[in-house]
Amino acid sequence: MKVRIGVIGPSDSVNRIQLATKEFSHIDFITFIYEKTEEVATIIEKNKDTIDQWLFSGQAPYHYALNLGLIDEIDGSYPPLHGSSLFGSLLEGTVKTGKILQRISIDTILEHEIELAFNTHSLKNLTYYAFPYEGYKPARKLIDFHRSMYEAGKIDVAFTCIKVVELELQKIGIPCFRIIPTNLAIQMIVHILEERAYSLKYRKSQIAIVGFETISTPADYDHYFSFDYQRHELELRKYLIDFSEQVSGSLMQLGDGLFFVFTTRGELELYLHQNSLFTFLHQVEPLTNLRVRIGIGYGATVIEAEDHVRKAFKQARQHPMPVIVSVNENQEIKVMEEADQEIHFSSRVWGTDWQEKFKHATISPTIVSKVLSFASYYQKNLVSSQDIARWLNSTERNGRRILQEMERLQLAKLSGEEQSGSRGRPRKLYKLVHGE
Repeated sequence: MKVRIGVIGPSDSVNRIQLATKEFSHIDFITFIYEKTEEVATIIEKNKDTIDQWLFSGQAPYHYALNLGLIDEIDGSYPPLHGSSLFGSLLEGTVKTGKILQRISIDTILEHEIELAFNTHSLKNLTYYAFPYEGYKPARKLIDFHRSMYEAGKIDVAFTCIKVVELELQKIGIPCFRIIPTNLAIQMIVHILEERAYSLKYRKSQIAIVGFETISTPADYDHYFSFDYQRHELELRKYLIDFSEQVSGSLMQLGDGLFFVFTTRGELELYLHQNSLFTFLHQVEPLTNLRVRIGIGYGATVIEAEDHVRKAFKQARQHPMPVIVSVNENQEIKVMEEADQEIHFSSRVWGTDWQEKFKHATISPTIVSKVLSFASYYQKNLVSSQDIARWLNSTERNGRRILQEMERLQLAKLSGEEQSGSRGRPRKLYKLVHGE
């Protein structure tokens, strides 16, 4: 399945990125154009479940999304603006104005980058006023900076990295040119995003072992092997079988009161996106009369993951109350505090045309959004009714009905079959269409 990179920015920046990334034919670039930075929030909320990585046109939209919690640092990036970007804009300004620029103002780019560019190209005699910053600044502050410099007679031309600032300054009669990233900077970031997307995909395939251990005290030892205890443990096992099914795992009992569930990191993280292990603990205790601690181990191999889950238990046993401890592939220990861990997949916001189509459909937009989200999460290009049934905790019959209706809505295309077992008819495979 191809990596899907969402490109966010004003039209000219997005067009520039498209030109610079033509050689990346093995990547799907999905473009999202905005006029104001604030539109980034709506774009990400609508599409985050179908995008692997976000490529922002610059630091302003990236940090805007980051500050609002719409993305984490690992979810995207932007092409850096180096001194060479500034030099290209200076050359453009000189050609278009027909005169040598002596006094200018510059926003966004850090001071040391400006100094490096000027020293490299022997532009030490050029007078400049800078507004460097990291993160996000409202466009109005940048506009006010350049205007104050121009009205004070300190500059002749302004240079900005923000489209809105460029348009506003030009509107009020201040000569302004845009600083844009170089093709090399864009291509470098695309390579990073692609590697990150594949890394996250392989990370989901890591072995994860969830260990469950009953907590006993010296007072419990007298009836540790009693029939009552065995009945309680049997009841606990029933809940662990249900948990194993939810994480597509395999349950093993390694001793009295010790159980391991073998699964993958992706399956476990998907479970944790929608459920809380603390809720599981609180549900189990009154129904089984057993207190349980949880240890989680991640690793590239089963041996490594098992070693880490045992280290997690060693740490967890230092706590008198039920606790969840995880040890990752780098042997980093994390003691989880009880909190609401429930996170739901967002429901896509469908346009007016799609809303009209769904009025006459037998499935809801929410169901389709979930299917697309799960397919993106699992990096599955072809899905079957069995996949739908597992993702939605439903029956295969219902999965077939959903896929047939999605096919009718042109959100899925029949693309082949797979054998369902030694007997029975083959399952149909469908390729999902994201409906951009």
